[in-house]
Amino acid sequence: MEPLNDDELKGALREWKAPEAPASIERKLFPKQSGWRWLLSGTIRVPVPIGLAALAVFGFLVYERRQPTPSAGSVSIADFQPIENTVPEIVRSSYEAK
Repeated sequence: MEPLNDDELKGALREWKAPEAPASIERKLFPKQSGWRWLLSGTIRVPVPIGLAALAVFGFLVYERRQPTPSAGSVSIADFQPIENTVPEIVRSSYEAK
């Protein structure tokens, strides 16, 4: 058998048809699944840096929510007291001469 030249190979390639894929492959790759079932067992792929950043933000929000915040109504003007000692005092450091 003689080897084919380029024109003969191109002609043979135009006539060639790829075989059909078996139906079992499509069923394995794309199983029929309802939306509710996917919500319970499905996965979403997320890059690790984005997942860690989202986890850090979520942790920060949970931490901030647990901190008690003073309510605006808990302080009134009646809670303030006048200053008793109004004489200024100079405080020097220990190494400075008096």
